[in-house]
Amino acid sequence: MLLLAAALYIWFRGAAVLATPGALEHLRKVARPVSVFVLGMGLGLIGIAVAGVKYQLFAAPPEEPISGEFAEWPLVEAIFMSGLIAIVGLGAILFPFALRSIRNGLWTAIGWLWGIAGVVFIAFGALNFFTHIGLIVNTMG
Repeated sequence: MLLLAAALYIWFRGAAVLATPGALEHLRKVARPVSVFVLGMGLGLIGIAVAGVKYQLFAAPPEEPISGEFAEWPLVEAIFMSGLIAIVGLGAILFPFALRSIRNGLWTAIGWLWGIAGVVFIAFGALNFFTHIGLIVNTMG
């Protein structure tokens, strides 16, 4: 919902905002209240990541193609998924601190964290279509 709201704001008001002097400062002030929620969500994602490793969540059953090959070692997928979730969470935690200044290295770090996680989530999500269909077919019968 946050991304949808941000996208709509940029879509409808982005050109006008960027055409004004001090546009980046204005966007920083607009994003500041939301950054508290982003920080909280980042902490929540870190909690999910820690729980994922501690309780070995996200493990695929042996009948699932590809990721099921690691069913004997549930920590493999737990560490992979938890690490991915933690990367997004770390970027979210850094977000309110990055808003303190438009020009600081945190923006680059957040961009890399979210960019890498986004690419991996897209690839993993596409792979899940195959693996979940394979799981259904392999357990039908």
